[in-house]
Amino acid sequence: MSRAGLTRIFRQADFDRFAALSGDANPIHVDAAFAARTRFGRTVAHGVLLETVLRGLAGRLAPGCTVAEKALRFTAPTYAEEAMHFEVWQQAADTLGLSVTRALDGTLTCEGRMVLAPRRPSPGSAPAAPGPASWDRSAALTRCFSARDVAEYAALGGHAAAPDTVPEPLIGALFSRLLGMDLPGLGTNYLKQETRHHAPARLGEPLTARVAVTRLRPEKHLVDLATLCHGADGRLLAEGRALVYVRDVAGFEI
Repeated sequence: MSRAGLTRIFRQADFDRFAALSGDANPIHVDAAFAARTRFGRTVAHGVLLETVLRGLAGRLAPGCTVAEKALRFTAPTYAEEAMHFEVWQQAADTLGLSVTRALDGTLTCEGRMVLAPRRPSPGSAPAAPGPASWDRSAALTRCFSARDVAEYAALGGHAAAPDTVPEPLIGALFSRLLGMDLPGLGTNYLKQETRHHAPARLGEPLTARVAVTRLRPEKHLVDLATLCHGADGRLLAEGRALVYVRDVAGFEI
């Protein structure tokens, strides 16, 4: 079975750099005083930062492939100043298993899978995005990614994207930005993320991401949300769902 792995120690500066790149300045990642009052006790890594490193390893096992689908589950916090082991392995011809573990004690902090696509679909093959009218409790943003953004992404995670395209984790970063800053808001903790990628995003094009509440579970402080991103011409780029923990989010009615 083919495998690729590495051990890495994140610093707070890495969390700060990823916050600047993604726009996700959720205080659980960048504000030590805020994070100390949460169940984590100190700042934790962005889930998409972990995905960025895993995507780099996936590129070692399957050079040139893109990600058609991914599912991640965050089972424990990933802190700064601790050695973390990242591993990617081939589960099937088109599927990679993923894990992040704390090197000191073997605690699993992230697990999941990536389904690979051998080549990118043509821009015209993606379905049209559903209109926003059906999204009642929702938040949205529009952003362009530049070559400079992709270079910073590659420096943080080690994945060189295809020329003139936006790496798939940066689409996830748009959702993370919305969840951590707008809906539910500051203090949101990402527990699960599933995304299907339908078409590549182009550098410099306006990308519109949306998240919408689909289910509230107040007894567990959990919120389910739908996620969607489309390109400048309305083509659907990605869609999926997220599960977040909101006990530390002030002002969110659940």
